[in-house]
Amino acid sequence: MNGMPKTQPGFKRLNADIPEELFKEFAKRCIEEGVSKKDFLVQLLEKELFKDSKK
Repeated sequence: MNGMPKTQPGFKRLNADIPEELFKEFAKRCIEEGVSKKDFLVQLLEKELFKDSKK
């Protein structure tokens, strides 16, 4: 058994190699907005993927 936390039912784990500069910017933005990286990603994806259907 590996040390990865179990993903909750109804959720998928996102695992990606991200360029260092991009990751630094991402981490900085999370700190500035006071949100966790997970919450920031979820918000970002929802904004991008559902922007047309949320009108």
